[in-house]
Amino acid sequence: MCHMPHTPGTHGSCHRAPTTRTNITAGRVTVLLVLVPAIGMFFGGALFAVLCAAAAALATLRVRPAGLWWVLPLAPVAIWAVCVGREVFDASGGGARQAVAVAHGMIDAFPAMLVTLLVTAAVALLRRLARRSARA
Repeated sequence: MCHMPHTPGTHGSCHRAPTTRTNITAGRVTVLLVLVPAIGMFFGGALFAVLCAAAAALATLRVRPAGLWWVLPLAPVAIWAVCVGREVFDASGGGARQAVAVAHGMIDAFPAMLVTLLVTAAVALLRRLARRSARA
């Protein structure tokens, strides 16, 4: 029996070319972008910003091109949510203490948010330029 793709009863070749990159799902990207800042809170300072930027760059590299529109804004928002959430959780008492805690969380989160947004945008731009040059 001939196993050529055009032979009736066969489904053709089952060989697939190996993929160079495995794309990750939206749920995994979200977990990555929330979990890494939560872990980075234990280290604080510049290491926190570097970990957040690295997680966002990895997510930007691994997500499909169509998913970049939500990875770019999600990374800074996840950092903001983790920082503000920690400050509000630590603040016990009335509304005034929690309002101050929100302000402190926003101040702590801003540098990491800015670095993460810049790194994510740069990776997305480089990825787009590489894809465009591969077509040419």
